[in-house]
Amino acid sequence: MLELGILKTWNSTTHKAGVQLVGSLTTYLDDIPVSVSIPCSAMVVGNYVLVAIPGGNPRDACVVASWPAGSSDNASVTFIIDGGGSAITTGQKGHLEIPFACTIQQVTMLADQSGSIVVDIWKDSYANFPPTDADSITASAPPTISSAQKSQDSTLTGWTKSISSGDILAFNVDSCATITRVTISLKVEKT
Repeated sequence: MLELGILKTWNSTTHKAGVQLVGSLTTYLDDIPVSVSIPCSAMVVGNYVLVAIPGGNPRDACVVASWPAGSSDNASVTFIIDGGGSAITTGQKGHLEIPFACTIQQVTMLADQSGSIVVDIWKDSYANFPPTDADSITASAPPTISSAQKSQDSTLTGWTKSISSGDILAFNVDSCATITRVTISLKVEKT
């Protein structure tokens, strides 16, 4: 599950944060990891943050996006695919609910080692969950690393870039060689 929070503390040395969940005076997550794809410059106390809490367990929480409070500036939505030490297998790897309307500006992929991977992104509403291949937003230009360790695309040829509040994104690995862990970061502008 994803929760909206406010950044209360930030430690750039350990890359960990303290977050108070929005709408709660008592729920405070302390010393939680922050996605390495979020630059330190984006971790400003008082910013809004998006916290992934897998299975609702706060011990597994991770900050996956940060943006200035009260602004429509860019934010980052991050998804990590981990093969557990082996090359990542093909197929659907998980879902993210996006709690705000936004437009995708750029996609960045960062891998643990040189290799190749193609990840398609599917989008659908909560009512139509789960998304399927027919709901792909990447047209013929899915995020791709080819014999490298990173890739970035801001052209997004043919992509459906608009995301409505509450839409669900699914991440599907079409192919992979060598790479055992990859971070996919979508730079978005809230609308």
